Amino acid sequence: MSKKNLESMMEDYSLEAVPSEMRRPWRELAAVGAGIGSSLAVLLTGGLITYMAGFWMGMLAAFIAFLVSTFFTISLGIISFRDGYSSNIISRAYAFGTRGSAFGSLIWAFMIIGFLGMESVLIGNSLLFYFDIEPTFTVKLIFYLIMTGIWIALSLFGSKIVSRVAEIMIPLLFLMLLFMVYLLMNQGSLMDAVTHGILIPNMTQGQGFAIALNSTIVMAGLLAIVVSDFTRFSKSPKDVVKVSVASNISLYCVTMVFGAIITYFGYQITMDYFLKQGMDVGAAGMAAITNPGIMLVLGGGIWGLLTIIFSQSKVQVGNSYEGALALVNLFDSGFNWRPGRAVMVVLANIISLLFIFGNILHFIEAFLTFGSVLLCVWVTIVLTDYYFIRGKMKMGKQGIENLADIPAVNWKGLITLVLSTIIGMTCYQLNWFGVPVFISAPLAFIFYTVLSVWGVQASLAKEKQADI
Repeated sequence: MSKKNLESMMEDYSLEAVPSEMRRPWRELAAVGAGIGSSLAVLLTGGLITYMAGFWMGMLAAFIAFLVSTFFTISLGIISFRDGYSSNIISRAYAFGTRGSAFGSLIWAFMIIGFLGMESVLIGNSLLFYFDIEPTFTVKLIFYLIMTGIWIALSLFGSKIVSRVAEIMIPLLFLMLLFMVYLLMNQGSLMDAVTHGILIPNMTQGQGFAIALNSTIVMAGLLAIVVSDFTRFSKSPKDVVKVSVASNISLYCVTMVFGAIITYFGYQITMDYFLKQGMDVGAAGMAAITNPGIMLVLGGGIWGLLTIIFSQSKVQVGNSYEGALALVNLFDSGFNWRPGRAVMVVLANIISLLFIFGNILHFIEAFLTFGSVLLCVWVTIVLTDYYFIRGKMKMGKQGIENLADIPAVNWKGLITLVLSTIIGMTCYQLNWFGVPVFISAPLAFIFYTVLSVWGVQASLAKEKQADI
C-alpha cells in the first residue's frame, strides 16, 4: 500500500466531501449504525424502562422514540448524502457557521469521548470482575492502555474498518444475547418477562412512562448524528433510508427488548450479589439494574463476558472514530489547526484516559440528559434550516458549494440552541414536564424560523434604507 493511499484512508474525508467513487453498499453502513445501537448502555436502558414503566409501557416509550429517531436519522442522513460532508461540517452550513460550529463540536466531542471512557470502564470492570483481579491503579492503567491501543489501531483506518468490525461482531452479539436468554430462563417465566408491570416500589404509571420516554428519546439526536457520518458514503437516498431504519431497529426494537428480558431474569442474582457486598436493599436493587456487565458475567460466566466483548468492541471503534471527527472540526473551525484525523484519533483516546483517571466520568453522566437534549436541538436546527428555511421558504440555497463561503457565526443557530435547551431543561428540573426534548425541539423550530424571517426582513429594510 502506497503512502498516499495510507494517508487517504486515515484522513477519511474529515473536512472534505466524499467523492462519488468512494460511495459504498448500504449493508456496510447499516452495520455501523446497528453496532452503535447494540451496546451495554442500550441493554441497560431496556431493563431500566421496563422496570420503571412495565414491559409494554416501556416498549411503547421505545416505539415512540423509534419513530422520532428514525425521522431524525433519515432527514439528517439525506443531507449528509447530498452534500457528502460529516455532521460537524453540515452544522457549519445549516446551524452555527464556521466558527460557531466549534461550540457544537465541543459538545459532541465531550459527549462521545465521555462515552468512549465510560464504555471502556464497563469493559474493564467486567473483565476484572470475571477474572477476580483486584482493581489497583496499576492494573487499571495496564488494562485501559491496552484497550486504548486497540481502539486507536482499529479506528485509525477510517469508516471501512469501523464497518468491518461491526459486521463481524453484530451477528456474534445477537447470537450471544439469545444464548444468554436461554441460560437465564431458569430464573423465571418468559411470559412473565414480557408481560410484567411496574417493578419499582411507589412508582406511578405516569412517572414511570415519563422516565421511560425520556430515557429512550434522548438517544435520537445522538444516533442521527452518528449515522449521518456514515450515510454520507451512501449510493442513493433509498440506501440512506435502509441504513437509518436498520440502525433504529437494532437500537429500539432488538437491543432494548433483549435488555428488558435479560434484566428481568438476571435482576435477582445480581441483586443478591450486591447484598452480599454489604449494600442495603435499595442500593443493591439499583446497582442490579444499572450494572448490565456484572449481570451478564454472573448469569452467563464466560458466555456473558464474550457478549460484553462482542457488544463493546464495535461500539468503541465507532466512538473513537466519531470523537476524532468532532475534534477535527473543533480545532479547524476554532483554531485553524489541521494536523489530520489520525492525530485526532490518538488525542480523543488520550482525553478518554484522562476522563477515566481524573474521575470526570461522574460529571459526564450528570451531563448526559442535558447533552442529549442539546443534540436533539442541534439536529432540529439543521433540519429546520435545510428543509424549511432554505427549502420551503426559499430563503437561501441548499447544498455546500465552498466551505470558505460559509459565514463565521450563525447567531440564529447559536441563540436557538441555547434558549431552547435552557427552557426545556428548566421545565424538566422544576418537574413541570418529564420529557424536555418535547419542549426544546419544537421551540428550536419556532425560534430559528422567527429569527430567520426577522433577519431577512431586517436585511431588506436596510437595503431599502440605503437605496433611499
